[in-house]
Amino acid sequence: MIFRTLLFFVVMYFLVKIISRFFLQSKQQRQRKKASTMYRIFQQFAQQQQRQNQQQKRPDNRSSSSDNSSARFEEIEEAEFEEITDEEETSRKSSD
Repeated sequence: MIFRTLLFFVVMYFLVKIISRFFLQSKQQRQRKKASTMYRIFQQFAQQQQRQNQQQKRPDNRSSSSDNSSARFEEIEEAEFEEITDEEETSRKSSD
């Protein structure tokens, strides 16, 4: 009886091993897949680093553009002020 049980487990072990070889990938294919997985992870990490670098550069560009826009705004204000003062001077001269 023990012999039958032992034989049954041995046969089942080999049967499972043979079937798994048909359906599972070979060791070389698993290594290739593992290498390609590592490559993809590294590639994603590199892309993430590039995005972070670009995001760090963008605020610099925004601050310089805001500096340019603030300088442009000051020029517009100064020009408007000059127009107003010119109009006041011409209205004073024409009223005199």
